[in-house]
Amino acid sequence: MTRRIASTVTSLVLAALFFSSASVRPARSQDRAALPAVALEPTAHAPIPRDPGALWLAPGGEAGRTGQAGALLKVAQGIERFNEQRFADALPLLRAAGVAGSPLADYAVYYAGLAELRLNDVTAARRTLSALKDRPLEGYLAYASVLARGEAAELDNDHAAASALYEQLAAGRPLEPEVVVHRLGRAALAAGDKQKAVSSFLRLRYEFPLSDEAALADVELERLSGVEPRPNSPATVKQEFARAEQLFASRRYAQAREAFQSIRQLASGEERDLADLRVAESDFYLRRYASARDGLRGFLAAGGREAEAQFFHLAAIRELGQHEEYLSRVRALVDAHPGSSWAEEALNNLGTHHILQNEDAEAAEAFRELLRRFPKGSRAERAAWKVGWWEYKNGNYAETVRIFESAAATFSRSDYRPSWVYWAARSRERIGDPARAAARYRLVTADYLNSYYGRLAVRRLEGIDKVARAAWAAPAAPRQEADVAVALPPTADRIRLLLSLGLELDALNELRYAQRQWGTSPALDATIAWVYHRQGDLRRAINQMKRAYPQHLSAAGGAALPDELLRVIFPLDYWPAIQKHSRARRLDPYLVAALIAQESTFDPEIRSAANAYGLMQVVPGTGRRLARSLGIRYRGVGTLTSADTNVRMGTLYFSRLVEQFGGVHLALAAYNAGENRVVRWLAERPGLERDEFIDDIPFPETQNYVKKILGTAEDYRLLYGGKAAEQGQRPKAQSGKRR
Repeated sequence: MTRRIASTVTSLVLAALFFSSASVRPARSQDRAALPAVALEPTAHAPIPRDPGALWLAPGGEAGRTGQAGALLKVAQGIERFNEQRFADALPLLRAAGVAGSPLADYAVYYAGLAELRLNDVTAARRTLSALKDRPLEGYLAYASVLARGEAAELDNDHAAASALYEQLAAGRPLEPEVVVHRLGRAALAAGDKQKAVSSFLRLRYEFPLSDEAALADVELERLSGVEPRPNSPATVKQEFARAEQLFASRRYAQAREAFQSIRQLASGEERDLADLRVAESDFYLRRYASARDGLRGFLAAGGREAEAQFFHLAAIRELGQHEEYLSRVRALVDAHPGSSWAEEALNNLGTHHILQNEDAEAAEAFRELLRRFPKGSRAERAAWKVGWWEYKNGNYAETVRIFESAAATFSRSDYRPSWVYWAARSRERIGDPARAAARYRLVTADYLNSYYGRLAVRRLEGIDKVARAAWAAPAAPRQEADVAVALPPTADRIRLLLSLGLELDALNELRYAQRQWGTSPALDATIAWVYHRQGDLRRAINQMKRAYPQHLSAAGGAALPDELLRVIFPLDYWPAIQKHSRARRLDPYLVAALIAQESTFDPEIRSAANAYGLMQVVPGTGRRLARSLGIRYRGVGTLTSADTNVRMGTLYFSRLVEQFGGVHLALAAYNAGENRVVRWLAERPGLERDEFIDDIPFPETQNYVKKILGTAEDYRLLYGGKAAEQGQRPKAQSGKRR
């Protein structure tokens, strides 16, 4: 039985635990016949290759199959010595017998040249590296070898040669263009070519203003010219504006403000007005609200950017506590500029303002107006959720269906879509339309089976009459009849070989070079995730793999992906401690594993901004109290960063929350947001079913936290329910499907 078929069966058993028997809020008088079903189709994902070797470039024993395992091992050992800065020890390994005829011969020459360079034998290094210039290099070494030759030439005071090499790289698509251009400017300056140096430094300033090299270039430009670079021609003013706008768009508001201040001294007309406007907007983001308000006043009535200026002005006065004026100015902006994106942003912020003021009805009206005016706008997805959920809470289930199904059809790739479709199905149940409700639940299971909502939908389907389910079947996801061809980069075999030898940094360089030269692909993204996983950078690995294969959430995609790949998305470590202490507290160990994955990604020494430590993120004050309860001597942070002790403390604390609130979902909410808030939320929301309560949690962070842990606990159960978990170590990803 495959993992995802097992998921469906197991979910039916476990999901029964997820629901309370709370009373159902009565629906208003509804006319279900007047509520047509919107056509909703399963998401069309890219097909998944059947060949595991096409999913990623994870190694499969390439080094041993080449017949040159000994020579390749010497190369790997030589590179390891180099990385340990044992340069003299690296050289004989890199020049061992058989290495020159191996698939990594070019790497051996490259690292031998670098080792000689680090040993200050510049002449030998230039000679060694020059042997690569006539070879048909493909991949990262085509770039790195030229960079190394340039470095060697610089150290040999042959700056003209270095400049020529860097210029050669800069004319193409170098992996690190800002590094190359900076080296070009530096070498050209040393060679006496001031014009080329200035050109290179200016290129850094304008094309790569966010880089560290751009800051170094500004220092050089100031030194060369004797003054700070300033606009001195219309073309330069445009370049300076583009640079400042990049800084502003990247949220470097202090730098952006300084840049716009500099521009306005020499600009005039519209350019100066825009610079002044950006200075005021930067002040807003820097929380200088009074300065922002004052700086924006001159743009409120004229100048072509009135809507933008009015938006930031009303935001500034809101932050200054002038709420009544804020509300009136929002209305004035929306009425004066009804089609402007700034009106949409103003309505979105108005809805948030009402939420923070506990004015839920007013918030719903703000979002309703946003959705009506901007049905396909950038904020429409959030507005649809807020309005639809308000209607559901107030028993207007037909309107809930209309809003959520329309949004699901309009924004088919939205992160809100599983919740929209699930709650549209729940609403159809409430108005007595089980057949269409079943169709919507089936759509949720098709697209999001391996998620919180997918598992809820499985449970709801079991409660609907089978005849009704058959009467209104959801469209099935398209079947993949044939395997798909996957275009791998020409360096795929080399990447696999490097990974099989444990040369992960070199493999990462090859992967990034391949992405830049030939474009990215799921296989390349997944391989990078595999490397991060091996290196222990689990959070980056998770995010990277999810980007590579978002299909893991769907029924078909989840079944097609091998368990080894899925374990990168759902890593596990410290299983013996998790299992021991969870069972001692009568907790589900897979739920605790999911909680740890969310809290710390299995990093025992991590510290949060809230001063929480370790696997289960225990704060020192709580740690001291728990230590006393457990009879443990508290030794400060060292106690909290002990993996076993932290899990022992965390499971005790979590078990107390479960006992206090009587439900895992409530305990999770309290673990994230605090016990007092959950007590208040329960008082404010009596009688809600479990799924309703979770989606009505007012803190989006806590709401998503609870849903994510409840959903991924099942993934941990299915992936690690056998021997892999019993071994108690984070499994290393391997190619191929588990049998």
